Amino acid sequence: MDRPLDIPSALNQVCRTDFQAFVERVFATLDPGETLERGTYLPVLCDHLARVERGEIKRLLVTIPPRHLKSVTASIALPAWVLGRDPTKRILTVSYASDLTADHSRNFLKVVRSGWYAHVFPDTALNVERNTVREYRTRQNGFRLGSSLGGTLTGLGGDLIIIDDLMKAADARSPVARERARHFYGNTLVSRLNNKAAGSIIAVQQRLHEEDIAAYLQGLGFDHLNLPAIAEERQEFRLSSGQVFVRQPGDLLKPRSEPREILDEIRVGMGGPDFEAQYQQNPTPPDSALIEWNRIQTYEEAPPRDRILHVVQSWDTALSDGPKSDYSVCTTWGFHNDSWLLLEVKQVRKLYADLLALVRSERKRWQTDTILVENAGVGIALLADLARDLRCTSEPDHHAPSCARQAITPKMSKEDRLTVSVERLYSGKIRFPQSAPWLASLKREMTGFPYLAHDDQVDSVTQFAHWVMNRNARAAVLAKGSRRPDPARRR
Repeated sequence: MDRPLDIPSALNQVCRTDFQAFVERVFATLDPGETLERGTYLPVLCDHLARVERGEIKRLLVTIPPRHLKSVTASIALPAWVLGRDPTKRILTVSYASDLTADHSRNFLKVVRSGWYAHVFPDTALNVERNTVREYRTRQNGFRLGSSLGGTLTGLGGDLIIIDDLMKAADARSPVARERARHFYGNTLVSRLNNKAAGSIIAVQQRLHEEDIAAYLQGLGFDHLNLPAIAEERQEFRLSSGQVFVRQPGDLLKPRSEPREILDEIRVGMGGPDFEAQYQQNPTPPDSALIEWNRIQTYEEAPPRDRILHVVQSWDTALSDGPKSDYSVCTTWGFHNDSWLLLEVKQVRKLYADLLALVRSERKRWQTDTILVENAGVGIALLADLARDLRCTSEPDHHAPSCARQAITPKMSKEDRLTVSVERLYSGKIRFPQSAPWLASLKREMTGFPYLAHDDQVDSVTQFAHWVMNRNARAAVLAKGSRRPDPARRR
């Protein structure tokens, strides 16, 4: 006869290898009266954290709204799971306040002293010793140590560093506080890794400011798992198991406990800019009011190239390719059914020779009819090279007799250009896609303008919008319309 299934033993075995199953038991231990909402985000979040434990990811940044198990998964469950699997591991956890650190440490102790943990990881459970309220060691010389921003870590080294909200919301608008967080990370935390190459760092944050610690870590090349409360673009997550989760625009992280009406209530209560930062991971300055994003007209799907009457590329060029320099940006537009559709945004940092090569390749890829370039700086040289391509006096491979180039000389400030342009965006004469990989970045820059570090995408968009308003644009489209589009032209 088959032996009956030993359910507790089977569950313990699952918890040793499946981090999400382990997290669910941790949640039940810490909040026994609550029901866990297993939204799509939970397996995605747990899979990313487990990949760090396996060494597949060395630097991970997670941006996620408050009350989404951020601290439970990263600061409490993950250290308990890692030490259970390897009691020699040394783990440092850091948050913005000492009392928060102490609370996380007490919850960690509650987990490792629970009866079920002793069955899942008996060797570790028997060997965890408490040194202080923030430090717990195993007899194999592993530990979990909690600290706070500015706390002393001298003489201590870790294999895994977990950063759980290094800044509180009240300090986010202070340049001094933001610099203090960046300095603490760069001058203290990174040096605490026992092995800089093999050690791992996890940062779980809610966005608070366009120059917060999350933005700083993104600039350092961290793998970024971004989970806004309301999806603004299509996101596809392929888990280690092979399972695939997809978020479509408008999908919610927690549709049962935080449906759209609750999120709207939260938005009203905390204010639009704070909601955009903490819930949508899209920080914008509180006084950004030049554009109302929800009034911009959109389209569902772009037509194929042979149905687009005229394609225009608007280039805003930068002077250098340094890591802190401005970007060179190209927005590609197509005229279809009496509207200009934004087809693509490309943002790069390149030296002039590489930039010119990119302009030519994008012209060929889109079979561009008109290229707009500001008649200043690098743009002057670019216009000269494009003129030679137009006259067929450059290398034969670059000849483009059917692509006009237009020199643009702005006659008003950047703010005025955007202010004048918004009515076209609202009227539907210019339309943005409902979903695109680059749309979130464009939205952040346009809604945060003119207070963000970069405004190159805005410049490219407004340059195009002003060209559309002058008679040259109408003449170009009419001239193209006098010829039937060639069906053989391929996108």
